[in-house]
Order: sequence, then C-alpha cells, then structure tokens
Amino acid sequence: MMSKAIQAGDAKGAKMIATLLEHLARIRARKVELGIVDSPERTEAMRNSGLRRTARKRAALARIDERALAVGVVPLNSRF
Repeated sequence: MMSKAIQAGDAKGAKMIATLLEHLARIRARKVELGIVDSPERTEAMRNSGLRRTARKRAALARIDERALAVGVVPLNSRF
C-alpha cells in the first residue's frame, strides 16, 4: 500500500513515485493556471444541499453532530 506516495506512469511507460506533498503542490499550481480560487464561499457553494437525503442519512448525521458536541468538537455543517 502506498499511503504516502502516488505511483504514476510517465510518457515512456516507466514508473515514478511522487510524494503526496509534491502531488498537492502540482494541484495547487494547476488551480492557479486555471484561475480556480479556493475560498470558504466557493467551498460552501459546492456543498451538497441535503435536499434529497434519506431519513436514515439525516439521523446518522444528527448522531455524528451529537457525538462531536459531546466531546467538545464543533460539528461540520451537515445540512440535514
């Protein structure tokens, strides 16, 4: 298992190993090239609205929030 590295083939078919940090750096650089700006507003706009969630999923999210609050962690906005 390669938890800290990503294996990818190059143009010649040989294998190279890229660390996760190198991979993330390439992603950040590509986002800059494409003009993609990560911001809290953009992240919030991409979140699932939760309108089509089942009752079972809503109950599970509610339990997750309860557990987080019980240990003093601010729960994520689950939109349920």
